[in-house]
Amino acid sequence: MAKHRKFNADRFLDKFQGQEHLIRAYVRKFEKVNLEVAGLDVPGFKEFLVRDESEGKDELVQGLYQAFDLSTEHGHEALLAVCQAWPGFEPDVDGKLPVECLSLKVRTENEDAFGFAYARNTLWQAERFTIVRGKSARPIADPAAAAERLREKLATIFKIDKKSERVIIRHYTEGNRTNFVIYHERQTKAELTFAGTKARLKVAPTVLRPAQQDFVSYDRTTGQVEIETRFEKEEASIRSAFAECCLEDATFFDDGDAASRIDFSRIAAPGFEPRVGPRDRAALVALRFSLPQAFEPAFEIRSKNVLATLDNNHLRQHLAAGRIQRATFKITFPDDARGKRVELSGTNSVKFNRATHADEVFAYLEDWGVLR
Repeated sequence: MAKHRKFNADRFLDKFQGQEHLIRAYVRKFEKVNLEVAGLDVPGFKEFLVRDESEGKDELVQGLYQAFDLSTEHGHEALLAVCQAWPGFEPDVDGKLPVECLSLKVRTENEDAFGFAYARNTLWQAERFTIVRGKSARPIADPAAAAERLREKLATIFKIDKKSERVIIRHYTEGNRTNFVIYHERQTKAELTFAGTKARLKVAPTVLRPAQQDFVSYDRTTGQVEIETRFEKEEASIRSAFAECCLEDATFFDDGDAASRIDFSRIAAPGFEPRVGPRDRAALVALRFSLPQAFEPAFEIRSKNVLATLDNNHLRQHLAAGRIQRATFKITFPDDARGKRVELSGTNSVKFNRATHADEVFAYLEDWGVLR
């Protein structure tokens, strides 16, 4: 699921020194909030957040959380991409606003554009997802209409399964992919706690704010869908509903072989090595497997190079495809010295942070043959 940084509201609001008019414009949107907007400055706004209990404050604070969520490098990219594609909307003509100020300005002036930027950013954060290949390469005829059908279908499903029919779906197309971000269940109350001296207030959340978010990314050129959900049962429900509402075939992903996307036999093959380009590096760094012996021994090996470790301990020749449960590769790119950990498990579960180099990771997995 999408992860959320600790909200340092103190540091966030300090970015508005000299840009107080953006805070005033934002506050004006909340008519029920008891706050004098004229002359409002950053210290005064912090004091309000600490002391005020007026109706409408929770909604105001929620918007601050959302603006903070996009105050990152990738959030900035999402904001710029959406604003550049939005006809007649140029919130930062000179390109000089810090991302915090730009984020709140877009949230104030164009909630639809902000919502799409937020959806793009949350999809980038998806880490654990299942991959299923459909019957054929098939486009989604009308993504907007399909999204509405999907929303209605999921509302019906969730009303029965979760006693909640509140579903919001945002979708956008990027290249060959159509992406859907699904928000459902009730949103948690955005509560703040304060610590520090009166002169220097520090803000921290006690409860994270978003509703549950699930992700669907569909490639029309391959018929492949990637889905991230919190629970396996919900993944199956969303996959079936997506096939019915967006591809007009509820059985589109029901082929028994469609879900078998991972091939661990490649790792067990003699001479297997995760080869990469001259500037990249890759290694198998974790492997869980069992041996076909009495008592069913199972092993979990973690090493900077699992394949070499297996060779050193004369275990590699005992590997069998059906005995491998999980494998983790570490791929290092020139601009990512920490490396990207890619975990494969089951028949179609892949876990890694897709914020960067996602296409390269998939290309390597397919080139190695571990992803069909």
